[in-house]
Amino acid sequence: MILHLRPSPIAASMYQLRDVGADAIILHGPSGCSFRTARLLELDGVRVFTTGMDENDFIFGGSEKLDYTVKYVIDYLKRNNKKKKYIIGIVGTCPSMIIGEDLHLPCKKYSDDSVIIVPVEVHSGMGDNTIGAIKAMEACLRAGLIDEKEFERQKYILQKATEVERKRGMAKNKYLKPTNEDDLEKVIEVFKNLKKGVRVLCVLNAKKETGYLFAHPLIEINRYMERRGIEVINIANLDPNVGLKKIREDAKNILREYRKRKINIDYITGGLDEYPITGEKVVDIVKKVGGDLVVVSGVPHAVPIEEVSKGRITVGISDGPRLYYPIKEMYHYSIIELDAHAKVLGRRTLVKSRFGEVLRFISND
Repeated sequence: MILHLRPSPIAASMYQLRDVGADAIILHGPSGCSFRTARLLELDGVRVFTTGMDENDFIFGGSEKLDYTVKYVIDYLKRNNKKKKYIIGIVGTCPSMIIGEDLHLPCKKYSDDSVIIVPVEVHSGMGDNTIGAIKAMEACLRAGLIDEKEFERQKYILQKATEVERKRGMAKNKYLKPTNEDDLEKVIEVFKNLKKGVRVLCVLNAKKETGYLFAHPLIEINRYMERRGIEVINIANLDPNVGLKKIREDAKNILREYRKRKINIDYITGGLDEYPITGEKVVDIVKKVGGDLVVVSGVPHAVPIEEVSKGRITVGISDGPRLYYPIKEMYHYSIIELDAHAKVLGRRTLVKSRFGEVLRFISND
């Protein structure tokens, strides 16, 4: 039983629909439901609509509002975005699912060669947020947007993501107190005291688009170490051939950022959505290449770093004030980048990190 706030299955299903290329998402519920997620997704180019259910609809049903909204959205997309095919997700909310609204009716009425409607029956009381993502993948499989093989891969990595959070991350305790504590200054001192002859391992193990931010400190570490003649090995989950449409595009974009700076990635561990399962590969690589300092950026708690921490310094960089202490239990140092997810939405190039900017400043000092 987790007593602090956790991500919603509704929000997770919306992000999954974005990743398959949805042009629009309709939330069948009150206008305030998942407000922040909806606003953030619009930064990523997905048009998000609501049926605006009210108390009257909670009693008598909101099927007429859903029908009207679907028709409006189809007309809106065809007026404003000329395409051969449009993907529209319909996502349930707590009230629409509690009263048993049929999200599939618009599919029968409005789906044709130019419109694919994907109904996702989800609400916030389902449990882990990944359940909502799996529900979205089930709906995409039924709609023919993904095949059975990709569905099984998605289901597996989403279940592993839940496992990581329960055992090592945000869901490991009943209540995780947020904190503004941070080891940034201590890590800077460690960097300043490094001597030639040491080997630094920069590991990107990022979740999806957050890689745009979490790659930045690693790129700045490369720059900093190059000026001091210190060897760096780069490891990243940036396989551009793995994942849904947007995931592959994001991997290509981040790889381009490395190439622009003439930084070679020595080992690719998997795709940007495979962060829950690439940790073991990271450990195998560390055992193989050695190294004196390992910096893991993104989802560091998905890497069993304790298996290779003896005799080397370890640094974890992640997002959120509730993760400082869980990461600190595994790594020597923990650095938190606040609001990483909000900062990367809508971006297709590198996003500056707090740690990366501090490192650049001291390297120019």
